[in-house]
Parts: sequence; C-alpha cells; structure tokens
Amino acid sequence: MQIALTGSSSYLAGVLLPLLENDPDIQEIIGLDLKPRTDSFKKLHWLKRDVRDPEIYKDMQGCDALVHLAFIVMPLRKESLALEINIEGSKNAFLAGAKAGVKKIVHASSCAAYGAWPDNPELISEDHPLRGMPDFYYSFSKAKVEEYLDRFEQEHPHIVVTRLRPPIFLGPTINNLMREIAARKIFVNISNRQIKAQFAWDEDIASAFHLALKKDFPGAFNVAGDGCLNAQEMADILNLWTVPLPYSLALLGTKILWHLRISKNLSPGWLKVLTYPIIINTDKARKIMGWVPKHDTRAALVRFAKEIKKADSCKA
Repeated sequence: MQIALTGSSSYLAGVLLPLLENDPDIQEIIGLDLKPRTDSFKKLHWLKRDVRDPEIYKDMQGCDALVHLAFIVMPLRKESLALEINIEGSKNAFLAGAKAGVKKIVHASSCAAYGAWPDNPELISEDHPLRGMPDFYYSFSKAKVEEYLDRFEQEHPHIVVTRLRPPIFLGPTINNLMREIAARKIFVNISNRQIKAQFAWDEDIASAFHLALKKDFPGAFNVAGDGCLNAQEMADILNLWTVPLPYSLALLGTKILWHLRISKNLSPGWLKVLTYPIIINTDKARKIMGWVPKHDTRAALVRFAKEIKKADSCKA
C-alpha cells in the first residue's frame, strides 16, 4: 500500500508515522508539507507542497489512500488565511486524491465541528448535526470541510471516506493550548458557565487513523477518552491556581492578551468553544472499528501533567 500524507510535518503525523513505518502492508508514504520533518522514516518520501497547490494530484499518483492532516489548529493572526488553508486546501486535497485515483480518504476532523452550543446533548453522537461556530475559525472550518465531504462522497461513491472526530488530544511534547495553560500556572474558571472538557492521548488517536487505513470504515467516528473533567478537576491535575471570572470578563481579558500578542495559542475563539461542553460518545468507533483507547480523559491529562513536570525538571 502507498499512502499520501498531507501535513506530514505535523505533531499528529509524528505519532502516526511510526505505526505506518512498522506496518508491513505499507510500502511507501508520500509526505506533503511545506516543512520537512526533523526526524527520519525509511518509508517517508517528503515533497515540499502547499495543500492548496492545484498540481498536488501529481504527487499522489499511484497512492492507494490519502490521510489528510494538513490543517491550521493553533490560531494565525490572519484568520482569513487559516480559513483559506483549512477549507480550500482540504477541498483541493480531496479532489487531488480523486484525480490521482486513491481508493480511500481518512480525514482528521474534530468534535469542534459540532460547535459549543447551550443545547448540546450531554453526549454527542455522530448523527448529531454539525453546527460550526461562525466566530471561531477552527470550529467553522471543520464543519465546512465536512459539509463539502457530504457532496464529495456523492460525486465519488467509489472512494471510502472516513472522518475521525477527536477532541483536544495530549502528548508528551505537544505544544498546544493546554501546554500554554499549564505553563501559566493559572486556570481561569468561568464562573457563570459549566466548563467540562474531554481529552484523548495522541497514540490513541493515531491508532484510529491506522485502523482506518487497514480496513474500510466509511462515515464519521468520534474518538476520545471516556469521561470528562470540570474546571476544578483540570486545575487540580495540572497543579494550577484557579481564578473565577464571569465569561464577559474572561473574554475581554483573552482579547487583550491576544491583541498584545502575550497569548500565543489562546485566541478569543478558543475561549468561546470552552463555554459549553462538547462531550462525544465513542461507542460507534469501538463497535465498528474495534478502536480501544488506552487512556480515558483523566488518565490522558494525568499523564500529560507528568510529562510536563518531567520536561520542566530537565530544563532546570
């Protein structure tokens, strides 16, 4: 099997690549990204490509499957560019795969595509409507890409399309929103909102992508660690001081820190997505894919906290 992998320099690609490297059924991985990896994999052949490049289909010739990871997760100062890369880049990648003759597409979506809304059910299943948040680029673009995939699947019924919808995932060296929060030693608890979060460990998410390549699983699948944590529980695990603030004040503070470039990852949109819970039901992935995560939400955050402490002690 030959795999095309967009976003090959991304964090998640670094967790997935060892699984692909050690899979005897996979002979070659065509990595498509603007940046090369600093580590090396024998099966990985990197090509410097922008996911928006209309000629990218040429790089996918002979590939059996496309794994689409290229996506702006942490905010860009210019949100219009993030939307262009995320939405138009994804469309271009899918069309390129179809033009090159791939038989399967595995797309990295997100539970953020459901949107953080006050009427969200306690547990969200895959048949729940996608309601991306217009004022949060990440949620909005994830929902828009899946909306496009609905049409794409009808136009290309011979291609198996798997959509994986994880929450925020954690790992030993990940540099994401949770890493920034942990580094600040202070956790803002929005006093007039019910903060709940669900996490997954990076290796568990990578294993879902690997499973989707091994067999055909058309459709959408939620993938996350069981359970959820409230604000105080998260703060306790990360050993952070909690500061209770009403939502309006927390949002104002976030906007100021973002405008002054003090905050690197916590844009106002990320605060908005925390205001109402998006807790997903993963029964479908377990029953149909046979996906079994090794970490629940609490275990993922506990391990993350230990990895942070270890890294900080090495720097000292």
